[in-house]
Amino acid sequence: MKFLDKVLSIPSEEKQSTHQTSLFLTFSAITVLLILIVSLVLTFFFIKKQKDTLYREKVKVSKIMLSHLTHKAALPLLEEDTLALHTLIKEAKEVEGFLYAMILDSKKIIKAHSDPTKLGLPFKEFENIETLTKDETITYSTFGLPSGTQVLNLSRPVSFMNKHVGSVNLGFSIDFIQQGIKKETVSLAKNIAWIVLILLIMGIGTSFFISRGLSRSRTPEKTLSLETARNQVAVLYAGVKGFKAYAETRGPEQVLEDLNEYVSIATKNILDYGGYVAKIVGDAVIGVFRSSPLQADQTVRAVESAVAILKALEDQRGSRNQLFNMVGIGISSGVVLSGYIGSHTEKKYNDIGESFKAADSLHGVAYPGEIVISKDVYQSIENLFSVEPLPPREMTQKTEAWESFRLRHIVGGGPYA
Repeated sequence: MKFLDKVLSIPSEEKQSTHQTSLFLTFSAITVLLILIVSLVLTFFFIKKQKDTLYREKVKVSKIMLSHLTHKAALPLLEEDTLALHTLIKEAKEVEGFLYAMILDSKKIIKAHSDPTKLGLPFKEFENIETLTKDETITYSTFGLPSGTQVLNLSRPVSFMNKHVGSVNLGFSIDFIQQGIKKETVSLAKNIAWIVLILLIMGIGTSFFISRGLSRSRTPEKTLSLETARNQVAVLYAGVKGFKAYAETRGPEQVLEDLNEYVSIATKNILDYGGYVAKIVGDAVIGVFRSSPLQADQTVRAVESAVAILKALEDQRGSRNQLFNMVGIGISSGVVLSGYIGSHTEKKYNDIGESFKAADSLHGVAYPGEIVISKDVYQSIENLFSVEPLPPREMTQKTEAWESFRLRHIVGGGPYA
């Protein structure tokens, strides 16, 4: 039935599929857009907050070290104990991002420095200071070294018994701090990206199921009201005569292979003449040709399709497939009711009417390689084909006699087969 659904090409079913696809794309686009917007806003917020937090943590560690040195340097400054002051400078070197440390006396003479060549020199104020802030007793300043390194300097006075005895300066690399922040930020961004990806997959999946549910619950009813109609059609019923006896003498694989070859030929020629395959039941292929403003000659097209089917089968009779020699065709015409038919869980577009039973009965009259048509079909094509009347028969579920005709020749040409 999957192949049948593919070749029917009924407009309403295409509309339903298009409607579902449109809903899915719309919901997916909205979902993806919302997730991305929210994710970008939250990502920007969290990254900024993370940067601020990490920067404060680095500064906090520096402040702790500065406070430690300030308290420890008071007595050595008073006693001019340079050994103890240098020991304190060595402790400062253990802090990550350290550039320099210096201890000054009250006259701003360098008493201890991480660079021994600067001992005993007067302290020179930093040049090219970019920012300068104070927090209680600590002064923060940023400036650039000639090498291009950006420095964060922390300075705090040293007091003893409320008497100013000197100061301590610590310099840290801003670049080192920024690199640490960048590393942490990248890790955070990766985690956020994974979360966003999972949300996108869940959002698109949810959109698919929502669109599918809405399409099933709403689209069929809407299409039903638009597409339900009575249509003038011609029904072509092609079937294998004596299929049961044929199948009993061959293996299942060969039977299915032969049947598929015959069905493919019949289906192709039905589609080529503007019809569609309504059903494939066993060895029978049922084609329907509708009347439309662009194609009003549905009976002529049905007959021409039947002729083309038998001609194509005749061209293949040299093959081993014996079904090509056993196909008979019946064609009827009439009004059918077209619409969605089925249970509440699934409805499919279909046609119902007496024309299908009539075509089946006409096929029953036809011999292999013959086309038998109803009186209505004959009246539509009598100027195009010559026919041979068949004796009246009692039609299935009817009491009145009806007339049928065996197709013989194309007017102005030779036999159709």
